[in-house]
Amino acid sequence: MSLITSSINLLSNLITHNNNVYKVVINTPNALHSLCTLTSYKLNIHFIQENDQQTLALRRSSIRCLFYIQDCGDASAQTELVNARYARLQVIAISTASGSGEEQNDEIYWGLFRISIFLNQLHKGINSFPPQPLLAHRSDEQIEEEGGNEEIDSQLINKALSDDIKKYANETKGAILNYFIEQGNPRPSWY
Repeated sequence: MSLITSSINLLSNLITHNNNVYKVVINTPNALHSLCTLTSYKLNIHFIQENDQQTLALRRSSIRCLFYIQDCGDASAQTELVNARYARLQVIAISTASGSGEEQNDEIYWGLFRISIFLNQLHKGINSFPPQPLLAHRSDEQIEEEGGNEEIDSQLINKALSDDIKKYANETKGAILNYFIEQGNPRPSWY
């Protein structure tokens, strides 16, 4: 399992250092699907602690690799991520991190961060692609289907979590709602 995790980490590093590598990944049959599958590998199945740590490392590496594809990718990469139900995977990651008494604040923080960035990029566009409102809408639906709105709301009112988590929960909620901002209205802090 550590060999797979190391390989995914290597792939992540290649993507961040060479923006064209993500194209190879999204054009390789089943590569994106495999990364998505690995994000939930042995979720909520506990064996001995060493195995749990290895499976957690594998899931983290897979999610991070998908984020780098999202962050470096063009419109076709975003389309492939939406088709692979990337937003849903992020919701599952934060739901699992906050569930069953095993709160993992880092996982919650980064999951909220990734959802917020993904939706904002789809809504507003970035240098490598224009706004993608249909993809944003499909991602919003994936979040809703997975119970993500409720999970994000619970992070807003959770007293035990850090202010950073609440900040990104608020930003994520704003990205999901995608408030229409008129020129005369002041922009909310999350916009």
